[in-house]
Amino acid sequence: MNPKKTKKRSPARKTCALALPAMVLLIFLLPASDVLAQRITYEYLRARDRQPTVFFEQLVVPDTTEAGMKLVTAFRLENNFLSFRRMRDEQTEEQVRRFFAEPTVQVNIRKRTPGTPTNEEAPAPITRTWSETVYAETYEQTRSSTSFLQNMLVTHLEPGTYRIESTATANSRTRRVVAPGFRIPDTTDTETAFFYFMDQQSTPEPPFTAPLMNMGNNVSFGRDHQLLIWFPLFDDEASYSLEIHKVRVSRQDTTVREQMMEYSLDPQKLLKGYIQDIFMLENQPQLRLRPFENNMENTGAFYLLSVPNSTFENAHYRVRVLKTASGEDPKVIARRTYQSYWLDMPVSLLNLDVSINMMRFILDEDQHRAMRRGGREQRERRFREFWAERDPTPDREYNELMVEYFRRIDHAFDNFTTPQNPGYESDQGKVYIRHGEPDRRERTFPPNQPAREVWHYGERSFVFEATTGFGDYRLVERR
Repeated sequence: MNPKKTKKRSPARKTCALALPAMVLLIFLLPASDVLAQRITYEYLRARDRQPTVFFEQLVVPDTTEAGMKLVTAFRLENNFLSFRRMRDEQTEEQVRRFFAEPTVQVNIRKRTPGTPTNEEAPAPITRTWSETVYAETYEQTRSSTSFLQNMLVTHLEPGTYRIESTATANSRTRRVVAPGFRIPDTTDTETAFFYFMDQQSTPEPPFTAPLMNMGNNVSFGRDHQLLIWFPLFDDEASYSLEIHKVRVSRQDTTVREQMMEYSLDPQKLLKGYIQDIFMLENQPQLRLRPFENNMENTGAFYLLSVPNSTFENAHYRVRVLKTASGEDPKVIARRTYQSYWLDMPVSLLNLDVSINMMRFILDEDQHRAMRRGGREQRERRFREFWAERDPTPDREYNELMVEYFRRIDHAFDNFTTPQNPGYESDQGKVYIRHGEPDRRERTFPPNQPAREVWHYGERSFVFEATTGFGDYRLVERR
């Protein structure tokens, strides 16, 4: 791998280009009608953020048992999509399996045949179905957006172009993804390459087994990952390059905004004599690259490289492989548009004004007023500069300190909200936001007096007293 050009960034502490990955892309996601119709609040963002996510990804690997290829449909379903129900018999499995769900995934594959008369009956689709009963131990697990069910369906296909419709169903919930023109190449085609995004930060030495990202057209934000490129038939007389651009995606087109990197693929680093397959291990699809046996046909070539995604913003990107034959212009033989996706983004970061509003717990009144003053660009600049000055890892886009602060907002809302107050406005919530998880908690029930909780932070303690029977506590003493 010979890097020809890599985007360089100035240190975040010396510029307003804060490692704030979500803001550039996400503070503008809300439709204009929503913004005009109401003031965006934390609670509004929280309701939108709870929409469950389903990922589908189509992958191609050689079929070692017969001519053609195997299409692997990998899927990943969030727990909060699965519609868990409480089990009637809670004694089952020693009271461990308290909730169950019965999701179904179906893949319909129809070959597209150009030139077929419209009055001629289309061939029946190939259908693959997966269904299973899955379990959860706690109610919190059933509502989790960071816990997933993962699996895959495999279909043998001949070369051609296919329409692939993948559907996940859980009770009344349905998610559908369509790939209208997915191409299965001939093994003699030198104009095709395939990508495999692997959820591994360090580069493995072949032969290897590595977990696949399995997030549809997404990769995990804030983490480097490995990219394996498969050339079913590599042209030794041509040269190849790879480029990654940040893009803006709209319904009409994809606009290139910035080049992130460009590589010339070094022929000396090609991996030949290997074959890949995909299988399930520990609830995640894995890619295995192993030496092929002598009686196998040529399986092409592979190229493995590391993508420094931890330096990329939370945005959309396009990766392409270009082939340049002698005397010809470069030709794109593989492309994919994907997002660096922040799976567990704190809710407040979905909107700039909500983010600034939530900073009132660590700013005094004058500082907070100054942060809110001016137009959007001024507010965003001040917000970025504030967190850039406190970024413990300025060489990465992921600002751990900023993320920790806004995650405490979410924790306070989840754990201290009562009918009277959202959790971040409660005394316990404010202490948690400023100081984090206590080293130790004590709860006492004095006779004829309200219940008390004491939170210990080293030599400092906070004493709370219950004011209602619904979890409301007020701060009564600092020690």
